[in-house]
Amino acid sequence: MNDKEKVRQVINSLYNFSGIQSKYTGDINPKVAELVGQLLKEINTCSTAFSWVPRPTGGKATIAWVAQNVGKSVLAQLSEKQSLSCARVRVGQFQRPLQLAGLGI
Repeated sequence: MNDKEKVRQVINSLYNFSGIQSKYTGDINPKVAELVGQLLKEINTCSTAFSWVPRPTGGKATIAWVAQNVGKSVLAQLSEKQSLSCARVRVGQFQRPLQLAGLGI
């Protein structure tokens, strides 16, 4: 699986966790990776499942950074942690911006 598909898997796992019944089908581009990085930063403020994910160097997440730093182990922890309603809200807030970024908008 290449890095772009790993990013897509991260997004879709977050959607699934949050109860979003659609799959992310947009392009995986630098803007999408940046938004995923911002989303993870937001989730980190309210969820211990993401507390060990390092911050991207240079400030913005890249496709390679997301693929390397957010793996199945983090996503698997979501179901094992305390209530993550805050994280779910954050994912929902980022759904539309991710769709627009995937369209190049």
